[in-house]
Amino acid sequence: MARFESQVDDLLRTTPKITSARVAQIIRERIDPNFAVGERAVRMYVAARRARIVPKEAFVRLAYAPGDQVQFDFKDVVARIAGVDVELHMYVARLSYSTAFFARCYLSEDRPALFDGLVSACIRFGGVAREGLFDNASTAVKRILRGRDRNMTDDFAAVCGGLALRMQFAAPAKGNEKGGVEGLHGYIEDRFFRPVPEFKSLADLNSALEAFAESYLDKRVSGESVRERFERERDALRPLPAVLPATCVRDTVRINKFFEVTYKTNRYSVPSKFAHRDATIEIFHDRIRVVVDGVLIAEPERAFGKHEAILDPLHFVDLLTFKHRAVVRAEVFRHRRFHHSLQSLLNGYVENDPVSAGKRFMRVVTLLEDHPMHDLVNAVLAAAQRGTDDPGAIALLLRQEARPYQAVEPLRMTPGTRGGVRPVVTLESYDVTSLKESAQ
Repeated sequence: MARFESQVDDLLRTTPKITSARVAQIIRERIDPNFAVGERAVRMYVAARRARIVPKEAFVRLAYAPGDQVQFDFKDVVARIAGVDVELHMYVARLSYSTAFFARCYLSEDRPALFDGLVSACIRFGGVAREGLFDNASTAVKRILRGRDRNMTDDFAAVCGGLALRMQFAAPAKGNEKGGVEGLHGYIEDRFFRPVPEFKSLADLNSALEAFAESYLDKRVSGESVRERFERERDALRPLPAVLPATCVRDTVRINKFFEVTYKTNRYSVPSKFAHRDATIEIFHDRIRVVVDGVLIAEPERAFGKHEAILDPLHFVDLLTFKHRAVVRAEVFRHRRFHHSLQSLLNGYVENDPVSAGKRFMRVVTLLEDHPMHDLVNAVLAAAQRGTDDPGAIALLLRQEARPYQAVEPLRMTPGTRGGVRPVVTLESYDVTSLKESAQ
């Protein structure tokens, strides 16, 4: 390879990231068609020349004052939730002076998750740093301008403005500029997500992450604990605003004829009387709020898949009470999210009497207006154990379950008492003459 040294050096100077395989290909095409050197030999030679021609970048150690900066970013992780491996997006915010951090996992890496993470981190820290450092994700940046200038998205700019947080953005492909949070990602992944942790719910996982962040405060940094540095930094943070910015994204939609709103291919039901109306939807990281004329009409949990449906049976009561024939095939009652016990009840009504099945089933569904789904399912199962599926019997069992139970006051006997003592009745306090006259 030595006879091609000048050509290899020129290639490395003009194209520092060129691969050894490409170097060998250019030598064969442009210099020596009979060039035949093993791949490993070419790789070692090019690596040695690259170390001389393109030296590794050097870095400057930075020092921060308390409250100077907070760095934040997302990291993809995996956890086992309710027995299923779930791909999650972990938001991490790290104070540059004390190195104290906040971490929370979300099901998506979108603007609502970013806004909730940013505001929740400020609440956890007890204040707002003077500067925030983030990368150029599309959730925050619409366009990268010259130098360090960025055209931020309107929603992200509103959240940062509400917190009085001045934003800085790392240069493209320069993750080292926010190396504090990048290194913290690896620290959390090694010590919390390996091996894959198991939790019953996402809320339990985030509670464990919060406890892990609290234990990190006992770590020693520069001869003192992170907790001591964090207490010093907390006093230097700007106070939280009296009104925190909303952590949602707003959009205007049209409620369709099936009284549903659609967001990212997923459908959410609203009460049937609001069909064909304009609505404002507020998308949070875990739920969606539907507002019509300033009134909140629905607040379903958020779906994160594609073409999913979140349907509330109560939204269909007013309409299906009069459209009994549609009950049997109504999607809301055949959806996988609808409890299987109630689906079995509907199937039983259809088998016994298809004509009255819809009407009888709606009498049961209407009970959800005053009772939670869990109690209704228990009442249906209890009625089945008694050999009945009558809506009246199910309603009776629900009322009996909801009726408060009053315990009987226990009989208190003094030790050694063999029996009760007959009370002595006296009429001295009564007007006996009046009693006799009234008796006559």
